[in-house]
This record gives sequence, structure tokens and C-alpha cells, in this order.
Amino acid sequence: MAKTTQYLASKIVLQRDLAPKSEDAHGARSARLREVLSGNTAKMFTLNILTILFALPLICVLIIWLPIEESKAVAGMNFSANLGIGYGAVDETLEGIRAIYDLRQLFILCSVTPGFMIMSIGVAGAMHVLRNYMWGVDVKLLRHFGRGIAKHWFKYLPVFTLGGLISTSAGYSLIEVLKREALFGSAGAGYYVWVVVSFLALLFFAMFLFVYMPMAVAYRFKAGQLLKNCFYSGLIVFVTTLILVLILAGIPLIAIASEIVMYLIYGFFLLFGFTLYLLIITAYGQYVCENLIEAQLDLQEEQEAKKAEQERKAAAKQQAAKQPAQNRSAVAAYKKNRKAKQQSARPAAPVQTEGQPAFITEEEAQKLREEQKAAQKPVYKGGPYNKGKKKH
Repeated sequence: MAKTTQYLASKIVLQRDLAPKSEDAHGARSARLREVLSGNTAKMFTLNILTILFALPLICVLIIWLPIEESKAVAGMNFSANLGIGYGAVDETLEGIRAIYDLRQLFILCSVTPGFMIMSIGVAGAMHVLRNYMWGVDVKLLRHFGRGIAKHWFKYLPVFTLGGLISTSAGYSLIEVLKREALFGSAGAGYYVWVVVSFLALLFFAMFLFVYMPMAVAYRFKAGQLLKNCFYSGLIVFVTTLILVLILAGIPLIAIASEIVMYLIYGFFLLFGFTLYLLIITAYGQYVCENLIEAQLDLQEEQEAKKAEQERKAAAKQQAAKQPAQNRSAVAAYKKNRKAKQQSARPAAPVQTEGQPAFITEEEAQKLREEQKAAQKPVYKGGPYNKGKKKH
């Protein structure tokens, strides 16, 4: 398992996140989550309202408009159940059931995907704000919410559109199975397979979002790198992500217990439920990124620092080994230079000529050379060219 994790981690593109260099930016995500909730309660409520504004179309269609239309459809049906003969009473129970389920399918088909697309814009702004809260950044709520929409809407819109399509498939297939069971007693095997595949795809998509949404606002990855990192990171933390998704998804499902519980759940999400869910996802996503991306970068920097230190020590050791030889060569060069200087400063030895003893001094040698010169000088004995001149 460890080898598989290492292999998957090696496939992740490494890059530093956009967090400021502070003590609160990384580590202790659960403690930081509690600090954010306790210190920014009013702002969390305001942020929840801003997020709900973008989810309001979907809420109005499925929670408000759909029940009204169902009531109208039921009121127009005749459920006399053949009480008499000749009175014109017709049993329309099956038609009424079919009409209600068809109406639900129509609303799901026409509203879920567009509603997810609009909601993605608000989620982009909210995730940007919550990222800054978790990093300890001073947040200007409206400004950062608008900045998050401007910077990240294009990252969330395609993904939420895909999520809307998967949710539409899951909801439509479930209602189709319920309709066929109510009308015919059972649905075909293909419809059950459709439901299972759709809900499994929805579950995996929710797990993907738990890593994708925080990573999209925390890094400057390209689209391919972001999807690749989310895929490999999701495989590494598959079990923990699955548990968290099931816990958070189970809370809204409690609403089917009774009508009172349903209204309590609605009130919870209208007050701060959306923001709380997104904050939990932000904290979990940052925890995953810190352990899979930041940790690898820290390890690489540590290894590079150790390698540089080893290279420095090896170079110092090599230099120390070369130093004695350099010192010896320097001493030899100094002695040679000194000897040359001494020889150039020493007076030249007298030139010994033929017949000159080697033990006489320079003055005596000069005197001898002059005497030899005088002895070798030719003596003029007179000639025809100066004949008759008087000698002085």
C-alpha cells in the first residue's frame, strides 16, 4: 500500500500554494476551522446569504414551486374509485400518480443542471473567502467574494455543469423507478442499473469536489494539472473522503424522517449550513494538499539542501587535500626566485686572460692588462712619408 501511495504521489504536479508565509497558513486545519467559526460568526452568516442568493433559483423551483404544482395536479384529479354506476365517476388514481411523477421528472430535468451552473458562481466566491479565512488573511467580505467570482468562476462552471447532469440523471432515474413500481408493481432491470450507476457516479463526483474545490482556489495550476492532481490525490485519500462525504450527505437525508425535521434542516442550511459545509470542505482540501503537495516540496528542498551541504564539504575536503602540494610548490618557487635574485646581485667574476694568475686582485689584473697592451703596441721606426720632419 505504501508503494502504491508513493507511486500515486509521484504523479502529482508540485507547486507552492498561494498562502502567505505565516504560522496560521498551514497545519492544524481542524483547530483553525474552529477559530474561524468562533471568530467570524456574523461574517459566516452573511457569506451564507451571499451563497444562497446564487442557489436560490434551484431552491425556489424544487422546494417551493414543485410542491405547489403537485398540489394543483392532485386537486384536478378524480379519485372516486368507482363509487357508483351511472354517475359518471371515473377512477383516475393511476393517472394521478403518473401525472405527479411526470411533473417531478419535468422539474428535475429542466432545473437541476441550470441551477447547478448558477450556484457554481456563488460557490467560487465563497471558496475564495473561506480560503483566506483559513490562511489567516484579513478578509473584506464583499470585496473578496467578488474577487473570487472574477478569478475562479471559469474553474467551477464546467465542473458544476457536469455535476448537474449527473444529478439530473440520478434524480430522473430514481423517480422513473418509483413511478414504474407504483404503476406496474416493478421496474425493469435496466432502470435499476441506471439508478445504481447514476448514484455511484454522483458519489464519486462529490468525492472529487471535496479535493477539487479547495485546490482550485489555492493554486495556480493549469486545467490539466488541476484535474490530474485531483484524480491522484483523490485516489490516495479515497477512504477518508468517502467517509466524510457519507457523513455530510447523511445530514440532509434526515429531512425525510418527518416534516418538522425537514423544516429544521431547511432552517439550518438557510442560516449557515452552506457556509459550514464549504468551510469543512476547505479545511479538508487544505489538509490533503499540505500532506501531498507541500510535504513533497519541503522534502525536496531538504534533500537539495543536504546535497548542497555534501557538495560543499566534498569541495572543502578536496581543497584541503590540494593545499599541502600547493604550499610545497609555492615554497620551491620562492626558493628558486630568491636564489636567482642572489646570483644576479653577486659581482661578476674577473675575466681570466692568458698568462694572468687567478689569485691576483682586480687592480693588479688591470695593471697587467695595460702593460701587455703597451708591450703589444707597434713601435714606429720612421718611414718615407715623414722624412725630413723634426722630432720634438
